[in-house]
Amino acid sequence: MTKKDKKKRPPYNQQAHIRSALRRAFSRSPLVIEVLNESRREVPRYRKDGSRAKKPGVERLCALCKKWVGSTKVAVDHIVPVICTDEGFSGWDAYIERLWCDKGNLHTLCHECHQAKTNRERFDRQYLIELKELSQYEANLAVRRDEAKKWVKRFTTKRYEKFPYYPQDFKDRVASLRQRLKEKH
Repeated sequence: MTKKDKKKRPPYNQQAHIRSALRRAFSRSPLVIEVLNESRREVPRYRKDGSRAKKPGVERLCALCKKWVGSTKVAVDHIVPVICTDEGFSGWDAYIERLWCDKGNLHTLCHECHQAKTNRERFDRQYLIELKELSQYEANLAVRRDEAKKWVKRFTTKRYEKFPYYPQDFKDRVASLRQRLKEKH
C-alpha cells in the first residue's frame, strides 16, 4: 500500500466544486483585470549579472497594508464578502449576484492580508454557529448532555490561541458550561 492510498480523500462535495468553478470564471473576468491594472506599476528588473532586463517587472499595491508586492502575490478581493458573515450561504442566486459585483466592491490585497481577512470572515461565520450551539446546550443541558460534553472539548487553550477573536464573554460561558457538565446531574 502506497502513501497515496493511505491518505483518505474527503467525500465529493458538489457545492464546493460549483463554488470553485464560479470563482475561477470570475477571476478571469474583465472587471478583475481592470481592478488589477489600476493597482499596477512597472519597476526595473535586473538579470543575475546585474544588467537591466528589457522587460520591466510588475508590482501591485495592497489596499490594506499599502505595500507594493510582486504581480503574482496579489488577489482581487471583495470588500463586502461574497458569503455574508451574518447569514452564511443563502442560495446560488445571491452568491452569483454578490460574486459579480460592481468595481467599487473590489480591491487588491497581498496574500498575507487576503489570508488574514478570509480567516477572519470564516471565523465570524463559524462563531455565529458556535454561539447558537452554546445557547442550545445551555438551555437543554439535561437532554443533550453527551453532545455538550463533546462540543465543549473543542474549546481548548490551543484553540483560543489559534483564534484570538473569541470574546471573553463567550469563553466564560463555555467555561461555565464545562463546569456544569462536571457536576453530577
